[in-house]
Amino acid sequence: MKIGIISDIHSNIEALDVAFKWLDDQKVDEVICLGDVVGYGPSPNECCDLIKKNCSATLLGNHDAAVIGAMSTEFYYDAARLAIQWTRRQLSSANLEWLYKLPYTHRNSEWRASFFHSAPICPSGYFYVVFKDDAVAHLRMMDRLSDISFLGHSHLVRAFRLKDGKVKETTVDKVEWTDSAKHIVSTGSVGQPRDRDPRGAVSYLDTDTGAVILHRFDYDRKTTAQKIADAGLESRFGERLFTGS
Repeated sequence: MKIGIISDIHSNIEALDVAFKWLDDQKVDEVICLGDVVGYGPSPNECCDLIKKNCSATLLGNHDAAVIGAMSTEFYYDAARLAIQWTRRQLSSANLEWLYKLPYTHRNSEWRASFFHSAPICPSGYFYVVFKDDAVAHLRMMDRLSDISFLGHSHLVRAFRLKDGKVKETTVDKVEWTDSAKHIVSTGSVGQPRDRDPRGAVSYLDTDTGAVILHRFDYDRKTTAQKIADAGLESRFGERLFTGS
């Protein structure tokens, strides 16, 4: 099977449309969304509707949680907090109700994979896995990790291999099934990359081999940025779409 993976859309419908088109072309069997459907961007309802239609499971990201009041907005800087409040006012009652029901994790033993928005060690804490030391903290729960754990949150593409009490940073294209090794994989952001590459990121897991296929794509950033400006949201939310920062 091919399991599509999207994350950190942040109300960017232009990027999400392209991501789903690529997944369609790859003939994936299912799509999992790792969360942060909303926040920052100008098209929250459109993104919620498209994800509800196309994803078999969607997780609760921290911006999703803040919008529904499950996380305090005090953790956010002013512009992000205003975007959360704006998003809350824009969302339909149906989409707010849908966000309320999203879980923190999704597991599938048949695929040998688990899915999170943030660090597997505490999914509701919204901790990051960016550096090797962040992955090292997961050695204490090796017996509870699936062979592959997917996460978003950082908006970065990262991969770590855990084996024999050691952690090695690797690359996503080198992730594959190996005896006794576990992998933690950050699949990047569809709608707001922050790895100095402004292209969106989308991927899929081949459950037969354990391989992860990552794809970077261009989309109509100018339209998204203009919508951000028209909505009265912070201008740098649009500017960063061109820099991947």
